[in-house]
Amino acid sequence: MKPLVLIPFASEVHGREYYAGVLDVFKSYFKKYGIEFHSNIVTQYDEVKDISKKYSNFIPMALILTGGTSRLVYEFIVESQTDKVFIISHSEHNSLASAISARSKLEYEGVSVGIYYCTNPYSRECEFVVDKAMSIARTVASIIGANIGVVADRGREEMDEIFESKFSATVNLIPFTEVEKEAEEVRSDIVDNVVSEVRSRIGLSSIDDSLREITKLYITLKNIVRKKKLDAITIDCFPYILKYGITPCIPLALLNSEGIVAGCEADLTALLGLMIAKCITERSGWIANSVLFNSRRAVFAHCTVALDIVDTPSIVSHFETGKPYAVTGKMLTNTATLLSIDREFSIAAIARGRIIRSGPLGYTACRNQVVIELDHSTEEIPRYAPSNHHVIMMGDYTSSLIDVGYMLGIDVVEYRELIR
Repeated sequence: MKPLVLIPFASEVHGREYYAGVLDVFKSYFKKYGIEFHSNIVTQYDEVKDISKKYSNFIPMALILTGGTSRLVYEFIVESQTDKVFIISHSEHNSLASAISARSKLEYEGVSVGIYYCTNPYSRECEFVVDKAMSIARTVASIIGANIGVVADRGREEMDEIFESKFSATVNLIPFTEVEKEAEEVRSDIVDNVVSEVRSRIGLSSIDDSLREITKLYITLKNIVRKKKLDAITIDCFPYILKYGITPCIPLALLNSEGIVAGCEADLTALLGLMIAKCITERSGWIANSVLFNSRRAVFAHCTVALDIVDTPSIVSHFETGKPYAVTGKMLTNTATLLSIDREFSIAAIARGRIIRSGPLGYTACRNQVVIELDHSTEEIPRYAPSNHHVIMMGDYTSSLIDVGYMLGIDVVEYRELIR
């Protein structure tokens, strides 16, 4: 994960009393995020070289306090050799004018520039703009340089290489034998303590041997994430179920609800979607298979769902294998955003819709099922979907996804435009 740094830029022509006052206001907006601040206001070109070295491993957020600063920002970004920058500006003292100028010059050099601006720096509007900028910046920072775990009995694949190259990330393959070895170190008394908590959280009336084994897997995966300092983890479910006779559905539901991004089927495209969903919405996303597209409605289903996005979870048998256990429940919100990413992490399709029904609805599909209504026909989606898996977020985040995609080098387009 890349750290963020806020660097203020100003021109002395505008008077220190003015821009120092504006900086104090913006600092109050950024303070709650714990972001690192550069201690001085950059006004001279001879400062650029030093700060570009100091923050070469950061994603910079350039705060444009006044006009006359576009060249300062440009020289800093070029000198630091970063390919991403967020620019925050306002409408007074030519701040926005310099922001636009810097953005234009930097994009010509191939730099991705997220630009955010407000009217009066002393208004609540500016605070909202800072909140939006930080949401996008933190999402991007959480993915660049991420450390990912893939629990699977396979060798490295092309998608692993693409993910690492695209996001300067690390993909760690974790074979089942390593999970077994880690599980052997989990003491039985710890399982005894945790299994009762798991039973109450998922609503099971009793504890059986399968739930004990599932609880041990939950503890094991949590330990692996901690020891390897993983930012997210995904597991190759079906081979695991067939080999061990239990599903990872409950462990994944628990981990996601605790803030540990955990995905299914060793699918890195879906895992990326889950990571984005967690940062943008501050809740879990839901990975789902495409089941049916008819008129303006789409049906999605999967074997697990995070506990923080459903009402009361229910535990049933796994759909394809009948093994214990799958997780289902009614979604907590009515509005949803769909996200599907291609295997090269270069294209994503999105849509906003309304959740009509959710839970175990009776379709011949995975146990947790959701019917979503869009404001356009869905029947052409199978022709255009970047992948089968869609990550569904609770709420309308289409605008944020477009911003995140741009900063990550992913072309994000709405399904309505693709179909048109």
